[in-house]
Amino acid sequence: MEDESNFAGNFYSNLRALVTLVDHLRDAGLQKYIRLPRIVTLGVQSSGKSSVLESIVGLNFLPRGEGVCTRRPLELRLVHSPSETKPWAEFEEIDKKFEDFEEVRKTIERLTEEVTGKNKNIIDQPIILTIYSATCPDLTLIDLPGITRIPVGDQPQNIEKITKEMAYRYISDPRTVILCVCPANTDISTSEGLLMARKVDKAGIRTLGVVTKIDIMDRGTDARKVIMGQEVSLRLGYVGVKNRSQQDIVTNVDVKKALEEEKEFFSNHPVYSTMPPGYLGTEVLTQKLTKVLFNHIKHFLPEILKETLNRIKDCDDRLKQLGPSTPQDPKFKFQLLWNLVTDFCEIYKNSIKGKFDRRKSSRVTKDLAGGAVIKNYFKNLLHEFSGNFEVTEEFSKEQIQEAMSRHEGDSIPGFPSVDVFIFLLHPQLEKLKDPVLDCLADVHSYLEQLSHKIIERIFYRFPSLVGEMSEIASQVLLSEKENCRQIVESIIEAEESYIFTNDYDYLAQRTEIVPKATEKKPKNSREIFLEEIKSRIDSYFRIVVRNVRDTIPRTVGYFLVRSSMDKMQLEMYKKINLNENLLTHLSEPSHITKEREMLKKQLETLRKAEKILKHDPQMASEAESYEKEIKKQEEELKQKPTESNGSSLF
Repeated sequence: MEDESNFAGNFYSNLRALVTLVDHLRDAGLQKYIRLPRIVTLGVQSSGKSSVLESIVGLNFLPRGEGVCTRRPLELRLVHSPSETKPWAEFEEIDKKFEDFEEVRKTIERLTEEVTGKNKNIIDQPIILTIYSATCPDLTLIDLPGITRIPVGDQPQNIEKITKEMAYRYISDPRTVILCVCPANTDISTSEGLLMARKVDKAGIRTLGVVTKIDIMDRGTDARKVIMGQEVSLRLGYVGVKNRSQQDIVTNVDVKKALEEEKEFFSNHPVYSTMPPGYLGTEVLTQKLTKVLFNHIKHFLPEILKETLNRIKDCDDRLKQLGPSTPQDPKFKFQLLWNLVTDFCEIYKNSIKGKFDRRKSSRVTKDLAGGAVIKNYFKNLLHEFSGNFEVTEEFSKEQIQEAMSRHEGDSIPGFPSVDVFIFLLHPQLEKLKDPVLDCLADVHSYLEQLSHKIIERIFYRFPSLVGEMSEIASQVLLSEKENCRQIVESIIEAEESYIFTNDYDYLAQRTEIVPKATEKKPKNSREIFLEEIKSRIDSYFRIVVRNVRDTIPRTVGYFLVRSSMDKMQLEMYKKINLNENLLTHLSEPSHITKEREMLKKQLETLRKAEKILKHDPQMASEAESYEKEIKKQEEELKQKPTESNGSSLF
């Protein structure tokens, strides 16, 4: 408790500082990008919302009349000013100080009609009104149009849907406190506002109920159970209030007098006078709202700070990616094109190597798989032939004996010729060619996809250049693939056509084959030679597979992957120098220019908000800690490439 008290004493020493901070963030425009804590009134039309607000403020200033009175949300910023002898108000869009609150009422009506028209339409465009008074608390509330079931005048027939959708847009925000106004003369369990609040706040942790119209309930009934939360419970509870009657409003009874009458009503009522403190009266409601908003803002400010810093970083990254506006001078255009090509080639190489790239956090490279994909192709090459694979399982005993007879020739009978070995082995070696060429094709296809993906993002600003640069990259990769294919085919042809090995185990292999225990002992030398040939073919085939699984990845890795990394930049520079028409494509589409301007405005707003937040020592300390944490994570990422991008082959 002591630590919490010290913390509150430092930054949250008083509610005004806290509410002012959020108001300043709102003034800076932060609410366009980040949700800010707020209190929103919710209730059906004529539930008494306006009367509750006027009682909290202590002034008469809201429009009255038939139909929907609130047709634009009213953002009400209350500033408790004990030194003010006379309350006054100001509108955000009007440079004037209002001391006559009847004029404030008329101004709200005028500003409403300017936007909504005179047909009682409803528009989600808030009016911002600040009131300075000794009678009001330090709060910021948003008064929403009441949920309207029946259209009035020229209102749309779907007015209920319009008012509900607007209300949901506000109350769905988890940083919004819901001030749910429920008339006591209706069934609380079917209250439209409460039902809506419970949908978005199932636990009831940010909904405060206000029970109005207590004084007009049927004789012999009371709202005690409702106010005590015995019918529908809310974590923040309920407060019962007695608003001014319609007659009081018509005769313009002063709010101050109405509050005195409210106290007298509750203190003299046979039921309400027996209730424990903390459940009845506008004063209790104001205290509860003050405490709730205080804790709500205190809880969410560190989160808001982090979101602001993260958005600043995202905007900075995106602006860097978009780069400055396109230059007009051909010399600078040429330099820009060279820089873009350099960026592409660096990212292409770093993605394959799995090397940390400072742009990893940007949209350019964060989802590029890298060299690990290529390594996986190599790993799976001829996997089905690896291990103790016996290629002679495909031959029957009769087929081998027939081959031995066919190639015995005119030499001494009983001795098999080496041609038998080659005759049986050669078709098996041919099976290796297609998987090897498929591996080459897969690696080439992946490199092409990788290069095109990077080009699409690097040249995002210049869509007409994407195809041109992709074509150049494809030509480089195709050229290197063809060179590599000739070498790969030569390796396979050598393995097929020149049967030779220095493998020690193969050379030391015994010529006498001992039969398996389950087999009968061979009766003649022909059977011994048959087993010998099978063993030799299987052994030699395994040697070839092992050689190919090592040699082909090295060959493809060097003559295609590494070669494309080394030659890509030079070849692209050559193509650019030979084709000056490429410079004509260096003109931005309008949506890129618009995006850059939008990002600049957003960044300006976020910087203002950052300055406001860091102005306080506590928030400055929070920001410093968070920024250090981000830098630490970036440093760790530099030292340890992600597994998906890692590859030590290149």
